[in-house]
Amino acid sequence: MIKLTPNADKNLKLLLPTTNKALAIALKDASPTQLQQLGGVKDLNSILKMLLKESSNANDAQNRALLELLKNNPTLKSLSNAALNIKNLLVLLKHDTKQTQLEKTLQNLLTNIKEIEPKELQSKLKKSGVFLENQIKNGENPKELFSKDLKALLLQTHDKLSNAVTTPNSQEILKHIDKLTLTIDYHQLLSHLSNAASIYIPYAWDALEEGQISIKKLQKKHYLCDIHLELKEHGALDLRLALFEKNQLSIYITTQSEVLKKSILENLQMLKKQLSNAAITTKEIRFVTKKQQLYDTAANENLAMGFEVKV
Repeated sequence: MIKLTPNADKNLKLLLPTTNKALAIALKDASPTQLQQLGGVKDLNSILKMLLKESSNANDAQNRALLELLKNNPTLKSLSNAALNIKNLLVLLKHDTKQTQLEKTLQNLLTNIKEIEPKELQSKLKKSGVFLENQIKNGENPKELFSKDLKALLLQTHDKLSNAVTTPNSQEILKHIDKLTLTIDYHQLLSHLSNAASIYIPYAWDALEEGQISIKKLQKKHYLCDIHLELKEHGALDLRLALFEKNQLSIYITTQSEVLKKSILENLQMLKKQLSNAAITTKEIRFVTKKQQLYDTAANENLAMGFEVKV
């Protein structure tokens, strides 16, 4: 979130937190009991004021209550595949010559997962829209950000189309823009409330239905990365990567597919070799039975201290 000065660029009005549709949906569907957990706050503006506070003054109980609202909301839980929305929007934009910058940004964002490179991934995540407000708040050039960041371009395009003469594709383009901005808003709120970086996976992969990454810094040199994948053939695949002392890595994996488990086991040596080539020491790779075991409190504490965890 970001507080705007009176002299801010006129485009920055698009970033006001009242545009966060995910929060609006979560509050609209909240029960009286759930609202009470938020301290009796009933309107969107009051919630936004609470979220705009410095983290040191934030109410952890309210944050946890909001986080539960987001994760359990049926509309937000059923968000469609971001990659599919991007593909569909690209098809529509090919027939709209006025939106070339948005089309170019989407095309660059949605590349095949086989072409993944660390620096390229970092760049894609940075431009995914999830970190836009933070980048502006941290002093990055707003003009440059608005020419490359996905959320900024989506909001700009939505604003133009909403105030322009209707074209054959404009309403469909607006629908897909709404879907993508809702996805970005959702991940921005998840990041804020969980004190982590939560993001959808901006890659095209035939085997993938949807994917999400969450990265959290525990201590100066300790990080947790949770990866959730919904695979077309094998269903859910969840991984927790625990990195400590810069290059010590433990990996925990949950899958209900025995076929996928067998395939992973057969390729473990290749994975270890690739990690070694990247100067990463594999401390442990282990399968766990249930997803919840990935997030076991005791395991997290031990991982944060740099010890292997046996689960």
